[in-house]
Amino acid sequence: MGFPGLELKTHMTHVADPDMRVRIPVRLYYKDTDPYAVQFSFDVSPDEVVQWTFARELLAQGLTSPAGLGDVKITPVGSPQDRTISIKLETPDGNACLEGAAAPIEAWLAETYEAVAAGQESKAVDIDTLLDELLPH
Repeated sequence: MGFPGLELKTHMTHVADPDMRVRIPVRLYYKDTDPYAVQFSFDVSPDEVVQWTFARELLAQGLTSPAGLGDVKITPVGSPQDRTISIKLETPDGNACLEGAAAPIEAWLAETYEAVAAGQESKAVDIDTLLDELLPH
């Protein structure tokens, strides 16, 4: 593999409550060294970035039907022609709900599957390097 990663920079709306909606920059990142996961980050302020890592498969499922049972829930909203996506993140310290256009995320996700096909993730993992990083020397 060896590609540097696939990145999507876009904007979503942070829904703090029904009366408070703020458009913020978000970033999705995928790399072949962690082929099962997607990194998702967004700016809460100019000095604070929140980063989450969750399953690529969860994102794929959430683009077409509600997905997620734990801290990350992804739901498509609207018709397939004008679909948006809702990503809800929950922690004991707080919650965030972000909404945005699904089309750019779908296109970016398709690129990740071109880089590492579904079901082929284990072939992309370098177990020796991973063990070297995890185990003390």
